Amino acid sequence: GQLHLPPAGQAWRLGSARRKMELSGGEVTLATWSHAGFGAKQAKLRADKKIEYVSCNGDACEKLCFTPLPTDGGRTFKPSAALVLRLITQPAACAFLPLAGLLCFIVFVPTVPGDALAALLDSPFASGAQLCVWAWRLLLAAHCLEAALATAVLLSPPLSAPLSAVLAWAPLVLVVGFPVTSRVLKLRSAEVRAKRRA
Repeated sequence: GQLHLPPAGQAWRLGSARRKMELSGGEVTLATWSHAGFGAKQAKLRADKKIEYVSCNGDACEKLCFTPLPTDGGRTFKPSAALVLRLITQPAACAFLPLAGLLCFIVFVPTVPGDALAALLDSPFASGAQLCVWAWRLLLAAHCLEAALATAVLLSPPLSAPLSAVLAWAPLVLVVGFPVTSRVLKLRSAEVRAKRRA
């Protein structure tokens, strides 16, 4: 029999499709965070399409692997439900969210306990209530800037994430702030490293 090769254009399209089937560095990182948490290290895609990573408990480390699922967030850069839970239960987020909630309570709910808490912050320059309002405005501005930064990082190369991913990450950044923004920046770093190795 004769060997029939596809035309050059078709061969290029087949090769391009095959490359798209493989997860990129950022997608591997995102799927690993979803599956194993932020402590997983050295995540990489194996030839059998499983993701291998190193998990350490104290001084004992072991190599583990898993098959990435569509719900792990790979390919779309959207955080899975498991990852959202991990993001909002990071130690920094757990410390920040109650304090932000207390600040909201003092600023937006006029009550005797709230006023008493604000009075603890009274100074010669401003009342505690005024300081709380300014702190709230500063916090909101910082989180809006972080959401803009995360949006720019997600939409621009090398990530070039779809708009649906941005709509999933932006509310998390607005609510939690830097603990989530730092993860978006680490996704970009993982993508850059993978492209340099390729």
